[in-house]
Amino acid sequence: MRKLTWDQRRGLRWGAVAASLALIAGLTACGPATSADDAAGNDEPVAERGEELALQFRGAPISLDPALQGTASGSIFTVLAYDPIIYQAPDGSLQPSLATEWDFVDDDYRQFEFTLREGLEFASGEPLDAEAVKASMEYFLGAGGGQIPRVGPISSIEAVDEQTVRISYEQPWADAAFSLTQTVMFGNVIGPDGLADPDSLLQVMDGAGQYIYDAEASVPDSEYVYTLNPNYWNPDAQMWDRVTIEIITDPNAVLNAASTGQIDFGLGSPLFADAAEAAGLTVAAAPFYNWELRLHDVNGEVNPALADPRVREAIGLAIDRESIVAALGGEYMSPSDQFVVEGLEGHDPDIGWEFDLDRAKELMAEAGYEDGFTMSVLDSSVQDNQSQIAQAVASSLAEIGIDVNLVVDAVSIPSFSEKLESKEYEASFWASNGDVANSYRPFRSAGSMNNPFGVMDEEMEALYAESLTVGGEEREKIYQQMSERWQEASFSIPILTGYFVNYIGQKVTNVNSSAKNPVMLPVGPEPEYNWQPVQ
Repeated sequence: MRKLTWDQRRGLRWGAVAASLALIAGLTACGPATSADDAAGNDEPVAERGEELALQFRGAPISLDPALQGTASGSIFTVLAYDPIIYQAPDGSLQPSLATEWDFVDDDYRQFEFTLREGLEFASGEPLDAEAVKASMEYFLGAGGGQIPRVGPISSIEAVDEQTVRISYEQPWADAAFSLTQTVMFGNVIGPDGLADPDSLLQVMDGAGQYIYDAEASVPDSEYVYTLNPNYWNPDAQMWDRVTIEIITDPNAVLNAASTGQIDFGLGSPLFADAAEAAGLTVAAAPFYNWELRLHDVNGEVNPALADPRVREAIGLAIDRESIVAALGGEYMSPSDQFVVEGLEGHDPDIGWEFDLDRAKELMAEAGYEDGFTMSVLDSSVQDNQSQIAQAVASSLAEIGIDVNLVVDAVSIPSFSEKLESKEYEASFWASNGDVANSYRPFRSAGSMNNPFGVMDEEMEALYAESLTVGGEEREKIYQQMSERWQEASFSIPILTGYFVNYIGQKVTNVNSSAKNPVMLPVGPEPEYNWQPVQ
């Protein structure tokens, strides 16, 4: 078995995904773009271990269990303690981690094998071999987490020998390698002790990552503490003796904590970017969430108006994206007119929504809704800060007579998800990210928060299935067809691309990312991929 070439990886990669950390270097999208490392004046990566890295997150983790935790910046809680099979580097390439080689062993993307490093151990001292990986993956598949749609139609997992695992798929799944990265977490291997008592994974961690979660020193919902794993296979990659994650929700408090050195990295706010720079922090802004109004009830089960494609088109035309971006602070966001942002696979410069209020009103009248209607929409202020995006869109829709009954969940993402799954809301404000396939996958999960009414589009399904059988330029053409179809169906209406504004303190360097991997996390299998202490 050979290691994948770069061209093969490019053909298999899932593409850019959710990100909230570090600055994207060389982005083609509009908006601020500065290398976080360059901005801090750092020339060469350093490798001497630091005492402590203090990070901030805006809320408690969805779970400490990799099978149940979400991805993007929230995966910080799990990736510290769980190494992936394959590592997605900051430049988007796939690099060896727990596995050293991987490849399809057939011609139609159905049989995928990878080879583990020799001598791997979990933090507990238990051996990490093919059987352990198989058990972890089978648990992941049965745990019912939100990442299941991203792992593919798996028919079986086999420990071929002590170091080799084979995954078989019912249908072609060209994204097998990417599904084993830290981004999806299917390959973040859980040890036998944790699998023997899955409930324990909510309080402790049983992984083979660089750090061990210290439950006794941690305070749930306040501070999460991680210490060095003495059994880690590459101690040179362990850049810090200790890592802490502070839960700070208020943007003012985040800025204060970063400015005073309480934290070394924080998820900031565009409103305080100038103040952060004045305080000596590096401000790193990266396009992240492609915000959209999701019209879940397109069959008219609750709201008959949404079953009319003319109404959905009117909604897309009524949103004045340029004005919304200008009003909300355009320096750290940009208008979005289609399913994926410019620079990502599937973006098509020949399509996109335009603002045409007159045509929107005409369509409403043609559909019999000249006087408008009421639509209940759910928003999460945990993600949509102070529901600013939701309120701006509601104002636009009022211009064509749609009265948005906006309900805001301010509790948590799980609470928001539970409310949506109740099918009490015809629509919601949420965000997609990454290429077309990644943006579309969540909608394939019928009954979930992404598709509570279980609506499926046959044409999208056919195109998606075809995209999993090809790579390179062929896949890009299919992705663009998917973008065009998604706009035609109007199941979700793009609004704007929100930039994560992050604060980087003066003692941290080597914070990197790229357009192909905007998810920047502080650990990787080699020192070159890790956030490092400034000497």
